Amino acid sequence: MVFDTGSSDLWVPTYECASPTCMTLARFNSSASSSYRTEGKAFDIRYGDGSHVSGSTGMDRVLISGQVVANQSIGMASVDDTTIAKKGVDGVVGLGFGRAAIVKGYSTMVETMLTKKVLAQPIVSIWLGRQRVGGSTEGSGGAVIFGGVDTTKYVGNFTWVPVVDRNAWKIPFQGVSIAGKNLGLSGNALIDSGTSLIVVPAKAASTFHGHIPGAIDVPQIGWILPCNTSVGDLNFTISGQQFRVPAEELIVLFRIPGYAEYCKSAIDVSKSATDTDWILGASFMKNVYSVFDYRSLSIGLAQPSNLYNTLANITVLPNLSNPPPGQGGDGANGTHGDAGNDTNGTNSGSIALTSEVNVLLSFSFIVAVAFWS
Repeated sequence: MVFDTGSSDLWVPTYECASPTCMTLARFNSSASSSYRTEGKAFDIRYGDGSHVSGSTGMDRVLISGQVVANQSIGMASVDDTTIAKKGVDGVVGLGFGRAAIVKGYSTMVETMLTKKVLAQPIVSIWLGRQRVGGSTEGSGGAVIFGGVDTTKYVGNFTWVPVVDRNAWKIPFQGVSIAGKNLGLSGNALIDSGTSLIVVPAKAASTFHGHIPGAIDVPQIGWILPCNTSVGDLNFTISGQQFRVPAEELIVLFRIPGYAEYCKSAIDVSKSATDTDWILGASFMKNVYSVFDYRSLSIGLAQPSNLYNTLANITVLPNLSNPPPGQGGDGANGTHGDAGNDTNGTNSGSIALTSEVNVLLSFSFIVAVAFWS
């Protein structure tokens, strides 16, 4: 499963999905579940790469890290043509807001957990391991913690940033530099665990790659660069703090026909010519520890520790009391507004973008829940 902060719906493939791709996945058999109930509301989620998933909704218990989430609405996919399915991923757990869900009128899994007061705190934290060019690994997979944090995976204090869009985990950034050179760029960025790369408007991509020797924009592929090129660290200024993406993270090992000595750039171009927002996917999130606060509608970012393989210490987040509030105030109470990411049922901001390149991100997560005893 992909734990996706860029989308809101929970869906899984079912036995009714009989395509060759579906047959390779772990499919849900509703007839074998005594607690399953049919809801029957049709859904069709179309992603930015043209792939889609469709079916109807049902309700069942969700077991996550030993904790049961009862009466949870789930999209039961009878058609799964998604790119992630072709990579062996069974489904999606959307961690976005219910207001942005494609299937309207139902609580997301996080909203259900909050409504039932399962979680010790109204937060989800995410840590991703890093795999470097050349194959070295700093921690494998990652960890998603509902209601708490792993104190071994970050150092220092959190920088709390209110969201600018009450439908998405989108925050402002005030500057971008590479190798110490200010690129004169600023804007808003979706912090998206379901996207592999850093996705930017075309003009920003040209500005960025103009500072990398040998970078080429190839039609149908995107920006590529010599695998041995000299790339400086990429730094984002967010609420006065610097968050660094190391130079080696900007080079993605990927075989490109006709360009034997080239690698894929971790900076990709948005498919929408009108979208001025950025997406900070796994290439960014591997270099921070992220906390998503559903009560204050804020994101907390901290520097990652180097204790990659240390036994986890899962606990509530100290001093959570009053991070700055984001726009809107109902992020944790399970209510739904009328606005969504796209009224046409298209989720253009999330997992579809993984189709561009098979990046070095493991979807093998440790999932834990910090809950009230």
